[in-house]
Amino acid sequence: MEKAQYAILRFAKYKGPEISNIEAHNERTKEKYASNPDVDSSRSRLNFHLVEPPGKYRAEAERQIAEAGCRTRKDSVRLVEAMITASPAFFKGKKRAEIKAFFEQALKFVEERQDKKTLISAVVHMDEKTPHMHLSFVPLTADGRLCAKEIVGNKKKLTLWQDDFWSAMVEKYPDLERGESASQTGREHIPPRVFKEMCRLNKQRERLG
Repeated sequence: MEKAQYAILRFAKYKGPEISNIEAHNERTKEKYASNPDVDSSRSRLNFHLVEPPGKYRAEAERQIAEAGCRTRKDSVRLVEAMITASPAFFKGKKRAEIKAFFEQALKFVEERQDKKTLISAVVHMDEKTPHMHLSFVPLTADGRLCAKEIVGNKKKLTLWQDDFWSAMVEKYPDLERGESASQTGREHIPPRVFKEMCRLNKQRERLG
């Protein structure tokens, strides 16, 4: 019996100094990844961008925020990162072009819900265990307010993002499934095995620096 295949979308919010660490990881600007054994640097040349960063993440975020005329506090969320992937079984046997098409579809989904001008970077990592995309954007609303809470919101809002993401991806990839609802698992549709994989990626973030 083949393993189930799941579409995965997770959000993380960042306020300040840690943004440079996230950038260093996403853009592979560090020379060594001794603290991160999950990165196979010999395969880093296979990574690719769907959105090229115009500059440093923090500087670009501050530029957009200033341009929108938003006031910020020290604890204001300046960057939201969406981590997009699927369970390992989904990518098994797929060629690079097929993997790229999956992430292009995912990017299109996000761009339909968040102004593409606020996107700073969308980079796909092929040098780790499971292909995944880090999509970073400034949480500016349609009417120009800096409000991550309104965009990625509470549990109800996150569940809606998950529902919509699965619906959008399953049109092109009918083999993709959705796990149990967040109200049942608290995991936003991620089954235990895949949730464990996401925890691994999240722990990897904690080792940044």
